[in-house]
Amino acid sequence: MKSIDLFLALGVFILSFCSQTIPEGQDIRGTVLLGPNCPVVQADEPCPDTPYQTELVATTADGTSVVKRFSSNANGEFEVNLAVGSYAIRSPNPGGLPYCSTNEPFTVTAGARTEVQVFCDTGIR
Repeated sequence: MKSIDLFLALGVFILSFCSQTIPEGQDIRGTVLLGPNCPVVQADEPCPDTPYQTELVATTADGTSVVKRFSSNANGEFEVNLAVGSYAIRSPNPGGLPYCSTNEPFTVTAGARTEVQVFCDTGIR
């Protein structure tokens, strides 16, 4: 009977370790911008990038595995909890336009908020 108790205790310990929760405030927060929005950008006629609502994925830093799916809101803003590690953000279906991504991978550190900017290329040139 004691071996069963030990087995159950070990199982509970392993499950609690594997299902760690992400601490409050350990997240990424950012904005998604869409551009260019004008076929020819001229110095006297500004054509700024605009906030963009879209679906995105957080991936491993090398882009090989999707970690989490999420969306930006109508103001292009998003907030996502992630475990400590290195990540990139991109469009869920590469190859189409607009294509969204972070310029380079970023790192989430324990208990900290990481600010991220995502740029979506319209393909307009």
